[in-house]
Amino acid sequence: MTLPAWDFSSACPARDLLEMDQIGPLHFRARHNQPNHNRMLFGGQALAQAMAAAQRTLPDWPAHNCNAYYLRSGRIEEPVDYEVEQLRDGRRYAARRVRAAQGGRAIFEMLCSFHHPEIGFAHQRHDTMDVPDPTSLPSLASFVVENAYRLPGEIVDRYSGPFPIEVRLIQPDCVFFQRLPTPHRDFWMRMPSAEQVTQPGDHQSLLAFLSDYWLAGVAAASHRSPITADGFSIVSLNHSLWFHAPARADQWLLYRSESPWAGDGRGIARALLFDQNGTLVASVVQEAAMREPGS
Repeated sequence: MTLPAWDFSSACPARDLLEMDQIGPLHFRARHNQPNHNRMLFGGQALAQAMAAAQRTLPDWPAHNCNAYYLRSGRIEEPVDYEVEQLRDGRRYAARRVRAAQGGRAIFEMLCSFHHPEIGFAHQRHDTMDVPDPTSLPSLASFVVENAYRLPGEIVDRYSGPFPIEVRLIQPDCVFFQRLPTPHRDFWMRMPSAEQVTQPGDHQSLLAFLSDYWLAGVAAASHRSPITADGFSIVSLNHSLWFHAPARADQWLLYRSESPWAGDGRGIARALLFDQNGTLVASVVQEAAMREPGS
């Protein structure tokens, strides 16, 4: 089976993204692919679909953690198969391993765990502090169009085209026209098409999709400008996500990202994800390979 040639003028809606055909007891095949800005498979797609495949094999428990490895770049013209392995089904916890493959070759692997909710201690040390409301900020797409006269055409094309995620930058001028003094950036994000999604578990999968967007680049933010189009590449190596509270992917979420370390051609990015009420809904850590041109 080969997917039709991808139409890069469109973005995969949330409901389509999670559509899968069950072709075996623990074997699922995604119906849709979402390209990234380099026209390869967007890494967040594998996170979301692997989570969705795992959820189809257990009771209606929320996920609390996933740890994933990107093994190979995915191709958008070929469907992705997800094989689920049932590692544990306990009284309160269940664990799954999910392997994603194209043409029989593994491209991604995830371990994820689910937890039957229970009463326990609770605290939250971090808050959103004072940040502008997302409705008062320009969208990423509108900002690059309005500043096209001082941005490379490649950057304008990359961020002005359709994509399932809407981003509102809190300090867009700093992001695009300066090297940040510290590797830290905040922005609002949401997936508008997720408004039609009703199941909380599906919104967790879509939150995983969102968590891969605009994260790894913060590891390079204090070293180079994002508008430098010289062949520099950032490729995700692994991704860990912890879910803390329910959230809807179609509602605005504040992504507070930073990088504590970079070296040896790699960088670590980590982030906290808040809803508009200031509730911490997820924590994320990602490692990425960062390569200069010609390396």
